[in-house]
Amino acid sequence: MAFQRRLAADRQADAACDAALRSLALILEARDSETRGHTDRVTELALRMAGALCWSPSQTRALRWGAYLHDIGKLDVPDAVLLKPGPLDAAEWTVMRSHVEAGLRFAAGLDALPEASLRVVRDHHERWDGQGYPAGKGGNEISLEGRVFALCDVYEALVSERPYKVAWTHEAALAEIGAQAGRHFDPVLTQVFVELFGQSEGRLAG
Repeated sequence: MAFQRRLAADRQADAACDAALRSLALILEARDSETRGHTDRVTELALRMAGALCWSPSQTRALRWGAYLHDIGKLDVPDAVLLKPGPLDAAEWTVMRSHVEAGLRFAAGLDALPEASLRVVRDHHERWDGQGYPAGKGGNEISLEGRVFALCDVYEALVSERPYKVAWTHEAALAEIGAQAGRHFDPVLTQVFVELFGQSEGRLAG
């Protein structure tokens, strides 16, 4: 009986943490209406990848929490940059890219957040070829969580309409993901992603 009570309490605590972290993401989306729904969609993609990779419940939970917080540093980006309807210039891109460090500082202050969640925030804009940011990591220097989430984040961005671009079709986005194997993305994980979602029609999340 004591074990069951402890298990129930742990589940209740996890659910409360889950709701709180998702709420933080929704605060950001309320500010940037063009990305509304992005967090839930990209989180669903990430969870399906975790399932395909047979991740443990704790690994999957950490990935989910990192997905909720991956863009939280954009709260530190001025409206003039975050909400600009057209392309960003070089100086504005520098400001935009600073959201990774800002997000990591914010997430690191959340005591209950596991290190694996922080790795999602830190590494999701790194590239397999070393041309990403903020650290210019390459290959297996990038955390597994960051490599998995990068695939989901880029796919979701491609199939979403933005003021500066039209939404890509599922087929075109998946083809682009495959073409970036060994450049933007881990080639092994890219194959998993393409095979997992290759039979899906339309948007994968939701």
